[in-house]
Amino acid sequence: MGKKSAERNARLDTLRREQRRQERRRSFLIYGTGGLVAVAVLAGIIVYALVANQAKDESHSVGHVTAASAAATAAGCTGVVNDASRGNTHVAANQPVNYDLAPPSSGNHDASPLPDAYRFYERIPNLRIERAVHNLEHGFIIGWYDAKLPDDQVTALRTAADAAGNRFIAVPWARSEFADNKHFVLTAWDRTQRCATVSESAIKEFVKTYANPSPAGAAWASPTASESGASGGPLDLSPTIAGTAQAGSSAQADNTQAGNTQAGTAPSAGSDTGTATSAPAGAATSTP
Repeated sequence: MGKKSAERNARLDTLRREQRRQERRRSFLIYGTGGLVAVAVLAGIIVYALVANQAKDESHSVGHVTAASAAATAAGCTGVVNDASRGNTHVAANQPVNYDLAPPSSGNHDASPLPDAYRFYERIPNLRIERAVHNLEHGFIIGWYDAKLPDDQVTALRTAADAAGNRFIAVPWARSEFADNKHFVLTAWDRTQRCATVSESAIKEFVKTYANPSPAGAAWASPTASESGASGGPLDLSPTIAGTAQAGSSAQADNTQAGNTQAGTAPSAGSDTGTATSAPAGAATSTP
């Protein structure tokens, strides 16, 4: 091999080594960068999941307050407060429960919930609040109104109840006056929102978010309600405590309820027309 051939071969070997070095560098850059991107994406996913889970845990923790929506704010409503569970034991039909929160968002209650054929309950004497609390455990939303809610707001609530869907009932609260001049209160099981005025939009938002199941079929479930998603009670408007009703009152209740049924104000047992009706003012006087 001549001198020139040896030099040429040496130059070719040098070029080949440099080419292989550059190819290795390009491969490292390509695969190394891709690996770093993949690691970064994976880390981002993990961080997002941790943050989302933490936020979810906080939103379900006792004492957490979900900010009021624009519609709720306009109605003078507070945010939605997560309340501590106050029990869910069934009590006898003649046993009152002294709720430490007015109105209650959970607690021990009558074994028979109020019939959900009625969307709006008049101020019936001795209405069994304990029955309404059972409706809460069944995933209903209750709009409570106290004796201080003005008549025009009661009328607005009656109209709103008609439009709120079959997971909402309006129930009077006669045991006390609500605090802070908030005479209308929305509750789900372990959720409370207190309002100064009645807002159909705020009611619908609350129902959509917290009813279980919601009208849209959302899967949100209260972490403490053992019977979420169940139906309302039988068509029985006899909410007084046993022993306080007189036989004559019971007979009058039967006659009144029969008359209301004939007049079309009370659906037949088990029916759900989807139309809000009011509980007759004189139809609730006998024992549950």
